[in-house]
Amino acid sequence: MRLVRIQTLVFSFFTFVATSEAFATSSDTKTKTEAVMMASSPKNPESKEKQDFEIQTWNPLRLLVLKVGLTEPAWTSPLNYQKTKDGVFQCAYCGLDLFNSNSKFDSGSGWPSFWRTTGNVRLVREWDGRVECSCKRCKSHLGHVFLDGPRKTNVDQALIADIPDSDPKGRSEDSPLPRFCINGASLRFKVEED
Repeated sequence: MRLVRIQTLVFSFFTFVATSEAFATSSDTKTKTEAVMMASSPKNPESKEKQDFEIQTWNPLRLLVLKVGLTEPAWTSPLNYQKTKDGVFQCAYCGLDLFNSNSKFDSGSGWPSFWRTTGNVRLVREWDGRVECSCKRCKSHLGHVFLDGPRKTNVDQALIADIPDSDPKGRSEDSPLPRFCINGASLRFKVEED
C-alpha cells in the first residue's frame, strides 16, 4: 500500500512539472488552454480531438483533483456544508451540468454526496475495485460511486423515476441508491434563475 502511495505522489509531481513546463515553454501562438491540454493529453498522435468547451478553472488544487485524480481532504469543501438551494452542480473544468441540487444529501463521509446524476457522468471500474466517476465531456476526475446511498423510501418518489439509466443500480428492488462521493474541488454550484 505504501508503494502505491509513493508511486501516486511521484506521478503527481511529474504531472505537475509537465504542466508547469507547458506553461513556461508556450509561445505567443499557443494559448494557456493548448498548453494544459498538451500537458494532460495522452501521447497518442492519432488522438486529435478538438476541445468543444472553454476551460473554467486555473486553480492548482482543482487541477490536481480534476486532471491528476488526487482527493481533497475530507470535511474541507464548502459545498459539503451548503444548504441545498435550487440549482445545479457543474464540472469545475468544463462547466457541464453533473448533479441537480435536489439529489444532494448528507452522507457523513466528508465530501459532497449525491444519489443521482444528470446523465453526464462517466463510470469506470478502477484497478482496486472502486468505481470512478468522471465528467463525460472533459473526462475530469470527480470522485467515486458506492452502493450505500439513501433508501428509496427516504427520497422524493417523483425524482426516482428520473434516475438516468447510466447510474448504477442495486441488485434488488430494496437496495440503497448509489452514493456519488464527489470532491468539492471538482464542482461549481450554479443557482437556478427564477
